[in-house]
Amino acid sequence: MADGERGGRGRRRRTSPDAGGLAAVADPVARLELELRAARRTIEVLIARSERRVTVPTQAELFEVAARMEQQIEERTRELADKRAELEAVTANLDQGVLLRTRALAESEAQLLRKNAELERQSKMKAEFISIVAHELRTPLVSIVGYLDLLVEARFGELAEPMERPVASIRRNAHRLKRLVDEMLDFSRIEAGRVRLAREPVELGVVADDAITELTPLAQAKRQEIIATIVPIAAISGDADKVHQIIVNLVSNAIRYTPDGGEIRVAVDDAPAITYAGDWARLRVRDNGIGIPAAHRHRIFEPFTDVQPAKHHTSSGPDSAGLGLFIARGLVELHGGLITVESEEDQFTEFTVLLPRTA
Repeated sequence: MADGERGGRGRRRRTSPDAGGLAAVADPVARLELELRAARRTIEVLIARSERRVTVPTQAELFEVAARMEQQIEERTRELADKRAELEAVTANLDQGVLLRTRALAESEAQLLRKNAELERQSKMKAEFISIVAHELRTPLVSIVGYLDLLVEARFGELAEPMERPVASIRRNAHRLKRLVDEMLDFSRIEAGRVRLAREPVELGVVADDAITELTPLAQAKRQEIIATIVPIAAISGDADKVHQIIVNLVSNAIRYTPDGGEIRVAVDDAPAITYAGDWARLRVRDNGIGIPAAHRHRIFEPFTDVQPAKHHTSSGPDSAGLGLFIARGLVELHGGLITVESEEDQFTEFTVLLPRTA
């Protein structure tokens, strides 16, 4: 019996217990099975020795040993049954827990899908509403702006001196409102994927020079200087009007968020091949304004965003709806290009646009 017990213990030492609740129950079951096998083996050895007359135990001693072993076997068998029942209970609880977690995950996923669908529906409704409102506003605005321009140009006769300032103010605000409406229309078209490019060879430097000329009065009103560095480069394949809008939005943005007396630099050249793989034309707009905090940079291309108004770059120009950078990025990506921003708070902000040479 001692040999059998040593063999059983040796086998138990080589069995590594598993971690967790299942292992805590499974290990005693395995141990009990080993002990039962060892006990049975001991009885078989004793009986074999008795039959071979190797030892000289009396029949009474054999019966006594056998009775003790049978009692141990019964006790171990009952303990084994209890452990098996405990193992089955733990397994059932584990299966139930896994089932409950699986159901919870499935329900969470279904809720997330429903929320995403609702957000998408609301986004479409918002874009449609903006488009309808912008169209309805633009029709009378075109007429108002047109007549105000004719009045200021004295097409209906010279204005009385007391009327000149009020009419000029009305005209300025009408043009401002028209710019906002045009931005909303552009936003709705980009959101709906309705913007189409009329591609042709575009001289990026020429378009940039035209945009700078258009915006120079706005910069001069704030005593700002726009410095252009335009290198002659090969034409790109793009939509000249859309490229013009990209540049206007970026330069207007710089004018808006650069303090009076500041400096804005616009540069056009070929993107260096050592830095950018491929054939790209590069546009850079840099100002020495107040910069953008790092925590807010990921939001500046979002629509209707104005992170702390009058402090951070977020929109296309003075009195904008916060859509200028969103529109600029949409038009750049429509050309197959890329727009990035670098900034240091209270130091500078620089937007870099890469436009592919070919479509």
